[in-house]
Amino acid sequence: MEATREIYWNVGHGVVIPMYILAFAAFGVLAWGFWQRLTIWRQGKPLNRFDRYDERVKRLIAEVFSQEKIFRVKDGGIFHSIFFWSFLILFVGTLLVMFQADLFTTLLRLNLLSGEFYKAFSLVLDLAGMLAILMLAGLFIRRFVIKPKGLETVRDDYIVLHLLFAILITGFLIEGARMAVTELRQNPALALFSPGGLLTAQLFINMSPGALLLTHKILWWFHFALVLGFFCAIPYTKLRHIFTTSANAFLAPFEPKGFIATTNLEDESIEQYGVAAISDLTWKDIFDADACTSCKRCQDRCPAYATDKPLSPMKIVKQIGELAEGNPTGNLIETVSQKEKYEHKGSAEVKERTGDLGI
Repeated sequence: MEATREIYWNVGHGVVIPMYILAFAAFGVLAWGFWQRLTIWRQGKPLNRFDRYDERVKRLIAEVFSQEKIFRVKDGGIFHSIFFWSFLILFVGTLLVMFQADLFTTLLRLNLLSGEFYKAFSLVLDLAGMLAILMLAGLFIRRFVIKPKGLETVRDDYIVLHLLFAILITGFLIEGARMAVTELRQNPALALFSPGGLLTAQLFINMSPGALLLTHKILWWFHFALVLGFFCAIPYTKLRHIFTTSANAFLAPFEPKGFIATTNLEDESIEQYGVAAISDLTWKDIFDADACTSCKRCQDRCPAYATDKPLSPMKIVKQIGELAEGNPTGNLIETVSQKEKYEHKGSAEVKERTGDLGI
């Protein structure tokens, strides 16, 4: 028996049109969300970050796909990098299935997902899916169990982690339900190339055929709804860093690390030194707040923070973003200073009560 599988098994090809309509609607929500973010970034002053275009594109590709900087993040960098690569493989695999079902089969009468290629395809995607779940579990434990010092947990962290878990797990449940009806009975040798699906298929082997088909269909639509929710949530949660952090690899300056722009103090045409409001910043300064993932790598390397001074570069970046979004006419200096002092005071009080200050 040829190694392959039926795409849209059980749900039927009638789902294609509503599926694409809903997908385009989700991408519309995503685009609208980023359009709203664009109005926030535009509050800053102009800044040219589109020079040396070829070099910027090369740097973007190298940094995004190598995950070099993320890999160096203390504690969770390796988990995030491996998760990224695994999720990328799953995304590419999903695109290939889509092209096969709606392009290659219908227009070219060609089935790429067959034979030895399908076996390799199925095995790679299953391993990537299982690895993604393991890495996500590692990130979950780090954030909610280990809780490294200085790592802030907000509402978005709960939303993102649970949503990603749900997408990955329901994907395996759909595969397991399909395999319980098809491969386990008709082609058990092929099932070995889907270890994750083979494992979850054990949950369904005792179900009646009717109940199993209904369960599969419900899971399929639930999984699809979760994926749509994922795309809709991107511009409104920390998931936006998928685009903004990647874009930051393109937009970053070419000056050497440690370079500081100087101000001509003898220039009498300058009416103000430094910044006092959001409008005094460049658009890139505001954009950086959306690109920040709160990984605390900058904070861990900050000498002032390391000596328990009331300063955290990570928090300042986030405070700039909060002010730009919530109160763009507010006083930037007062906002940052008050928050830093308050949080530092609270931290010192906690340490004193717990004896960490050695008093």
